[in-house]
Amino acid sequence: MHQRVVGVTLMLMLGIGAAWGSGFEIPEVGSRAMSVAVAFTGIADDPSAVWFNPAGITFLKGSQSAVGFTAIVVPGTKFTGRNAGSPSAPDTVEAKDDIFTPVHFYLVSDLGMEKLRLGLGINSPFGLAKRWPAGSSFASDVITMGLSPVFVNPSLAYQVMPCLSAAAGFTFVRSSVTLMKAPYNYSIDRDGNLLTSEGGDRMFALDMDGSGTGTGFNGALMGRFMEGKLGIGVTYRSKIKVELEGDASFGDISQGYLPIDVTGDGVPDPVPVSQALFGVAGLRNAKDAGSTELTFPAMLKFGASYKVMPCLTLTADFDMTMWSSYDTLSVVFDKYVALNKPQAKNWEDTNAIRMGVMYRMKEWLELGAGFLIDKNPIPDETIGAELPDTDRTGITLGAAIGRGPLSLNVGFLHLMMKDRDTDNLVLPSAASGGAASYQTGTFESSAQLFGITLSHAF
Repeated sequence: MHQRVVGVTLMLMLGIGAAWGSGFEIPEVGSRAMSVAVAFTGIADDPSAVWFNPAGITFLKGSQSAVGFTAIVVPGTKFTGRNAGSPSAPDTVEAKDDIFTPVHFYLVSDLGMEKLRLGLGINSPFGLAKRWPAGSSFASDVITMGLSPVFVNPSLAYQVMPCLSAAAGFTFVRSSVTLMKAPYNYSIDRDGNLLTSEGGDRMFALDMDGSGTGTGFNGALMGRFMEGKLGIGVTYRSKIKVELEGDASFGDISQGYLPIDVTGDGVPDPVPVSQALFGVAGLRNAKDAGSTELTFPAMLKFGASYKVMPCLTLTADFDMTMWSSYDTLSVVFDKYVALNKPQAKNWEDTNAIRMGVMYRMKEWLELGAGFLIDKNPIPDETIGAELPDTDRTGITLGAAIGRGPLSLNVGFLHLMMKDRDTDNLVLPSAASGGAASYQTGTFESSAQLFGITLSHAF
């Protein structure tokens, strides 16, 4: 797979620019938790606790399940500035609108025991998808891309004492990734004259996909004190490395030339694109296999909740996501090694603050609201069209409706995302393996999320 695949892969990482925790994280994998801005680590009192804090499931009785989805509505990203397809004059490009619907499922059982609980979670807490118009000036970076991981997470929880529980588990991940792009060729003609027309021609059209698996572990603590009024929780999830393997198809390989100093005299020589990148002059189509490594970051979350009165609960979380594990993007092709060009990413660890309130209006109706502040991990030097991430704040609303064994949970999140300026334009060349990098201009983004979860006790 081409080297951009991991950038694409990785950054989405979520769902789209992903449902939008920092990077490509999608923390909204439970509608009731979404209603309080995912400040749920210190509450953890429904089946989604399997993911948010599995130690909390020891306080659940019998067997309970929850199934639902999150609809991520992305009106699109707008870019104004210069990029690989418009290096000399500003251009305005808008990504296509998208809707993503990652699903989640949770199951908890007491196994007929008093203190031991088994939990199982299946969800997609990371993801990425982006679509720029095929004829846009961003085609050199990405036309379409997607990262679709599925996390399967069984956990065991044990009540150490009446007020304190601990949990541990492991996570199996299977992830797939796809990418289409068409890098521009800013090249020279047969006589060595620089081609300066906007966009040049296309070096090739790339279509690739891959998949892989990985494993990790998790641990958690949950305490309920002051006769259950105060809840304190902490969860840790390890980073998970996924080895991705797949195939790439290269079509419409340019018959133009690239400037390469073949003789070492300091003067660029005209070398056919197919010769420079694929080692064969006159090649029009090619296929190859490749591999790369994708790391889902480690996460550490602290949470506390307090029942001000029987019907009113305040909650807050502090989240730490170790995105610094994504420092380099490197894809290795089996045959066309000229395309094996590692790229520095240098993502940074990030923090998020989440706060919420739950109000039990009636026996069958609980209302929730929340607020979040989330920092992005991508430095200015490495931001790109595949994930133009930015700092964001968000407000949430939601409700739990029902009584007895059935309840319907709904949640809504409105994200307010800062405009992101970037000033780093690198045009594609043989030295970059045909990859264009970054842009000079401003990205504007927005997103809305809706969640629905049906819970059942049996």
